[in-house]
Amino acid sequence: MPLSRDQRLWLQRGAALLLVLVVVPFLVAAGTFADDAPIRVGEASPRTVVADQPVRIVDQEQTEIERERARQAVQPRTARDPAAVEQIIADVREVFTELRAARAPVPVEGTGGETEEPTTREPSEQAQVEQLLEAQPFLGEEPIRALVQLSDAELRQVESEAVDLAQELARQNISADDLDTVLDRELRTELSLRATEFPGDLESVAIEPLMRAVMQPTIVIDEEATQTARDEAASEVAEVVRTWQRNEPIVREGETVTEIQLEALRQRGLEGTDPWLALARAFVAMLLTAIVVAIYLRFMQPRVWASGRRVLLLSALLTGYALMTIGVNLLADSVSAGWWYVLPAGALGMLTAILVAPVVGIATMLPAVLIQLVIAPETTGVAVFVAASVLLSVPLTTHIESRGDLRSATYRVALAFPLLAAVIVLVFGPDDATGVAVAAGLINGIATAMLVQGTLPFLETLFRLPTVTALLDLADRNHPLLRELEKKALGSYNHSVMVASLVERACREVGANALLGNVAALYHDIGKVRQPHFFIENQRGIKNPHDDLDPEISAVIIQNHVVDGVEMAREYKLPPEVVACIGSHHGTMLVTYFYRKALDEAGGDIEKVDIDHYRYKGTKPRSKEAGILVMADCCEAATRSMAMDRGTLPREEIEGICDRLIQERIDDDQFAECDITFHEVTQVRDSIVEALVGIYHPRIAYPDQDEGKGSGDEEPEPDRPVPAHR
Repeated sequence: MPLSRDQRLWLQRGAALLLVLVVVPFLVAAGTFADDAPIRVGEASPRTVVADQPVRIVDQEQTEIERERARQAVQPRTARDPAAVEQIIADVREVFTELRAARAPVPVEGTGGETEEPTTREPSEQAQVEQLLEAQPFLGEEPIRALVQLSDAELRQVESEAVDLAQELARQNISADDLDTVLDRELRTELSLRATEFPGDLESVAIEPLMRAVMQPTIVIDEEATQTARDEAASEVAEVVRTWQRNEPIVREGETVTEIQLEALRQRGLEGTDPWLALARAFVAMLLTAIVVAIYLRFMQPRVWASGRRVLLLSALLTGYALMTIGVNLLADSVSAGWWYVLPAGALGMLTAILVAPVVGIATMLPAVLIQLVIAPETTGVAVFVAASVLLSVPLTTHIESRGDLRSATYRVALAFPLLAAVIVLVFGPDDATGVAVAAGLINGIATAMLVQGTLPFLETLFRLPTVTALLDLADRNHPLLRELEKKALGSYNHSVMVASLVERACREVGANALLGNVAALYHDIGKVRQPHFFIENQRGIKNPHDDLDPEISAVIIQNHVVDGVEMAREYKLPPEVVACIGSHHGTMLVTYFYRKALDEAGGDIEKVDIDHYRYKGTKPRSKEAGILVMADCCEAATRSMAMDRGTLPREEIEGICDRLIQERIDDDQFAECDITFHEVTQVRDSIVEALVGIYHPRIAYPDQDEGKGSGDEEPEPDRPVPAHR
């Protein structure tokens, strides 16, 4: 079962949506996977990436390493420890205090009575040693015994020298790490200098162990000062910078990628894109584009929105543009960024303007820029070039009336694009790509001319669109259908040529598509080639075959020329707009002549005659061009038929014929589906009348003409019935 018109429309819109939301994002993602696979730290690089501009990256990791080295190189900051100095002196004094306390006499128990004075005795050497060992165990027995053996005078002398020596040592800045070293050096030096001050070998036996026992670090680390010094040293270390010059590889294929390399790639937008992310991003962008374009077409271009073929074509053009953008991206990445200016966005705008509508051609600027930015987000200048290319190209298509005009438009584009590319590169950079960009702009212009002129006939035929160039081809009288009509039905051919002239003239009056109207009129009677002699304009020197047929059969034969015409037009892939005009050039009017004949044969009994059988099986006109064709066709046929009998017709009769026929179609509601106004109907009527008066007006008879040879100014015969099956 064939699809209805609405079903076909929604099917075409669905196919268009599929292209935009599935095919285009897939192409973008596929291009990313092929040429822009993501580069990750710690993994082998899938490709060699060269710097397109000088790149300067601060190596944060290496900078921190160098600064840490500077921190560690700073020696800890120290400070004197007064408590330690005091403790050293106090420890020395305490030893001698304990020594004197050990020498103090002790009471002797059990001596004398109550009146006797208590007696004391000197503690033994061993008792003193034991007492001192208990109080100062760190000295050891030998040093203590040597000190115990000293006399009181010697003890005082040794104490003074020991305290002085401790004070001298305590004045040194001694750290915990240097304590043993300083003692080894300074203590022995001091003891050697003071050897005469100590009896015997006391300095080595007792004083040196004593000093080693009481000495402790006299300085401590100042944590705050140390940290401040280290921070200052780190701050003086300059940042470690890694640079890559233009055309120097940032990373090579197969090389393990470092963090600093990835940062350099990110700075220039060369790190690549995850295909799934690219797919999602392209889908969202195209979804927004589809929504915006659909709303625009629905409310601003309803005729385009109602044409599924045009919507499908628009999506096909965008898909082709996306494919070309991916190819240009590959070229620019591998050679030079200047090659981005070979992107033929102007061809997209021009083809859309010619095939769909000029305002829709301008609107393609949005998806064209979006597709380009989704594929290469960093190319702002190219996005400006794409938008400017569309805005520059589309206006050149608005006045195309011949293929010569089309060639002229594309040549002007070819000359404009190099200049446009040069200006944009100078503004947006890169400066070193100016020469390449100009060359790419020139190639772009040439490619645009070739694309537009080369693909236009193919797209016109594939989508059966009534473009100017397609209609000009159909208007060629050498078209096979017209040649066949001329050969088999010359009268119908001449009638079609005349109607085409009337329709074209009337279309200009009301602002309709004059070229479409002209072509539709040329082809409106092509169905008559299948049975040409059943139509009065083709009956020359033969009997009218309808005289021997029932009116029912005659009506079917007459009606079939509309059905046959539509069938033949579709076989030859004429644009649907032309096919629609062929199918509606009689609307659903009655084949009046044979209907009346059937009534006469039925004795005037309306019940015996099926009126629907005598109506044309076409459709009512839906466009201005189709409505004008309906009026011009019937007016020209009736006027010609009367003029064949009478030679000429005065204006009043022509006006009467036209008024009557047009009014009959208005009364029969034939223009109910047509977007033509009553004012425009009047304009069309006046235009047709003026043209017919110019053809059939009375002419002056020249006095020197031979008698009996008509010059066209003879009095016409009385009116006789005009068959309505023209």
